Amino acid sequence: MTLHTVHQWASLIFLLLSSGAALWMGGWPERAAAIAMVTAWFATAVLLAQIQLWGLETEVMVVDVALFVVVLAIALKSDRWWPLWAAGFLGLIVLVHFAVILDQRIWGRAYFVASNIFSYLTMLALLIGSLSRRGRQTPAA
Repeated sequence: MTLHTVHQWASLIFLLLSSGAALWMGGWPERAAAIAMVTAWFATAVLLAQIQLWGLETEVMVVDVALFVVVLAIALKSDRWWPLWAAGFLGLIVLVHFAVILDQRIWGRAYFVASNIFSYLTMLALLIGSLSRRGRQTPAA
């Protein structure tokens, strides 16, 4: 995997910041989501390096659907608010993939931008959720 664009670097830095905060300050929901997000980011980077196509990228869609399912499961099992937001943003990413399946004329840049905006919002939800846990740490967290 290589990092060729500013976007890839920014995405990795924001992911490491939000996941680092989750691993440092979070409870099990934050840590589980952080591990899932880091795994998904690297899986996507490897798959994109392999295919490098415009339009629908089915392998990346599979990774996004898997991450959505994991975060949705976290949202349903935890007592936190942020996984609901994160699952919602990931659900929108999945919907963007399905929109491209339904209409191949969707502009590639729009597909890219929409997916990335929702990706950053997902990472932001994790970061805010982790930071909100900092002052309320309990031994059973």
